[in-house]
Amino acid sequence: MITDSWGRRYNVEMQVANKRDMDKRARQYLFKLMEDGFLRRRQEYEELHAAYVIFILPFDPKGKGLKRYSFVYTAKEDPSVELNDGSEIIYLNTKGAKGKVKPGLDDLYRLIEGKPTSNGKFISRVKETMNNYRRTEEWRKHVMNTEEVAEAAKQLGMEEGKKEGLITGVQNLISVLRDYGEDNQNILQQLKQKYGNTFSDKQLEDFLKQS
Repeated sequence: MITDSWGRRYNVEMQVANKRDMDKRARQYLFKLMEDGFLRRRQEYEELHAAYVIFILPFDPKGKGLKRYSFVYTAKEDPSVELNDGSEIIYLNTKGAKGKVKPGLDDLYRLIEGKPTSNGKFISRVKETMNNYRRTEEWRKHVMNTEEVAEAAKQLGMEEGKKEGLITGVQNLISVLRDYGEDNQNILQQLKQKYGNTFSDKQLEDFLKQS
């Protein structure tokens, strides 16, 4: 949870799985933001600051191809009439092709999708933060854990003795690494390290796209 200099509150998360209850989950997060930040302080209504729940999604949550979905309360009778309560739920769709987002955010989309990015100020700061985190003890433990999971997945496929088993191992590894918030570029690198002797780079890229 983040609070900016104007008192506005944000809950920013990356959701790796497209679950049916995502909209209700976002609503719950928004309620908790308000409850923790405002209601317990017994502020006057006019003192309440804006609250935003932002989900970064490597999939299209609504199937409309938008780069960004911004949800506010509106009147059913006239959607142009908004309820100005200062809350908003935002889905950032890295797969989107329609609409415009700021260059820095577009760079973030490309980074998550494993595509080349610019050398802009924002994305450079993101990469620097990621590199610094990779030097921490927490990151080393994370890498060791994912390597153990990768080896277990590989062994599972080998024990089955069939190519289908190896494919299952690849898919399991992709799923686990995505749960850990890894981007496609890093996932592909780890796939090549673990399964490069069994599958071609093109095959591994196809597995990643299909998962």
